[in-house]
Amino acid sequence: MVMFGIVLLLPGICALIFAFDQTQSSHFDTRFIPVLVLALLVAFAGVMLIRAARKRP
Repeated sequence: MVMFGIVLLLPGICALIFAFDQTQSSHFDTRFIPVLVLALLVAFAGVMLIRAARKRP
């Protein structure tokens, strides 16, 4: 479960890097906001999966 959770964290890391890069540029394309939100939700699911795996005996 932990390994799958780590795999789910990867889209969130990429989304954060991409969002930071977009805020540094002069043109922020708002069409990518739903994709970024979806990637962050997947990363949140990964965090919750890792958390649930750590609580199991």
